[in-house]
Amino acid sequence: MGSVDVSDGGISTAIASVRDDGTDDMYAILKYDGKAKLILQKTGSGSMDEMAGELDDGEVQYVLLRVEGGRDQESKAVKFVFITWVGASVGGMAKGRVASHKMAVKDALGWTVVDIQADDKDDISEEVIREKLKKASGANYDLGSNAGGNYESKAGEIQAAGRNNYQTLEKESNIGPVVFETRALPKETPIDLGGRPMVASATEGKKNTVIRDEGAKMKGEE
Repeated sequence: MGSVDVSDGGISTAIASVRDDGTDDMYAILKYDGKAKLILQKTGSGSMDEMAGELDDGEVQYVLLRVEGGRDQESKAVKFVFITWVGASVGGMAKGRVASHKMAVKDALGWTVVDIQADDKDDISEEVIREKLKKASGANYDLGSNAGGNYESKAGEIQAAGRNNYQTLEKESNIGPVVFETRALPKETPIDLGGRPMVASATEGKKNTVIRDEGAKMKGEE
């Protein structure tokens, strides 16, 4: 099915804009112009719901989505999501082209934290996307401390709680502290091996060597 053409100038400009902290653009949507060429459909500065509203059930579209903020205020880094939208009404041939084009599109869009392929808009709701990002990033530092809208870091409390839990488990453990003996144990006799050879000399070795004459043995048996 070949490669896909992503050379349209509008695409690179849109990608740079979405990734630029100085612009308001939050997403860029690409669509097909023919079977093997992509063009920029639009950029937008609105919500994720607004972005989802631009996706068509009869089309294959690709999205670079910028995600900021959220409940995990300890982790403020901007994150990017790559969405491959394959509408529920898209035909089999068009779906087949997605498999061969997807990686080239991803390379053009650049690094993303999460990749999502969907044909149902429930799978790209804000709640679902943020949950996927949280799992991918392994971050949920404040444990709901921002739920009321006024953020207050709980990092110190979490650290203290973890330390207390560790100390409690340590006390409950049946492993006691390590004690090093500084004297010989009662039932053991210390042995001084200093100066004693560990390998037998050649003379001593010969005493334990038995030479067998197989020829003589065979004559005796005859």
